[in-house]
Amino acid sequence: MPLIECQNLVCRFGAVTALDGVSFAVEAGAWVYILGPTASGKTTLLRAIAGLQGPDSGEIRLAGEIASNHRVCVAPHRRGIGFLFQEPSLWPHLDALANVSLGVREDGLTRRERRDRAREWLERLGAGHLARRFPSELSGGESRTVALARAAASRPRILLLDEPTVHLDLLRGEEMMGLLIRLHDELGLTTLCVTHHFAPPMRVEDRALILEDGRVRHDGPIGSLNTAAPTAFVRTLLRNVPGLGRKPK
Repeated sequence: MPLIECQNLVCRFGAVTALDGVSFAVEAGAWVYILGPTASGKTTLLRAIAGLQGPDSGEIRLAGEIASNHRVCVAPHRRGIGFLFQEPSLWPHLDALANVSLGVREDGLTRRERRDRAREWLERLGAGHLARRFPSELSGGESRTVALARAAASRPRILLLDEPTVHLDLLRGEEMMGLLIRLHDELGLTTLCVTHHFAPPMRVEDRALILEDGRVRHDGPIGSLNTAAPTAFVRTLLRNVPGLGRKPK
């Protein structure tokens, strides 16, 4: 049984249709890149899966249970999902340790136990030295690492990543992607990653879901993009992902 199922998902904002009949399924433990041009529906799709955006029609199931349709919307904190937004969204008046503590959702823990658990996550991600720093004292990469620790502290089964390398230079971007992949592998997460980061560690065997105009235009291994419709966005991918390139007929 797939862990995530989207069936004919439609999301509208006034006269704009952000998602137009999106259907796909993701097995537990998978890593899926969600790619597409600006305003193709990528972020809306993540928000719908997280329960932050209700669909106008269609359905989302998590582990076989209805999470969203036009009548039902399971609360985000009950979905077992960690979300790393484009902006870290850290509370400015709290230090890094306190921000991560907010992600610890286990019942029955004392305040000190929550902070100890938060410190463990910061150290696990190599950011223990940032515990007493406030968001204004963190670099872009450091802020994202703290936000990732907060998301991981909730012990999610699904991790949603919305442009995790945005505003980071190439080196910091590759370090962040490597950290995310390590976390995915160690925790056995199911990860959906919206990204424009076409360099390594992206591999030709990784799955790519391409959205254009709110519709799924391609779903398969990145190495199969040679068979996708040759839109301008696909041509850009073929030029930028190592090991790809449309074969001459």
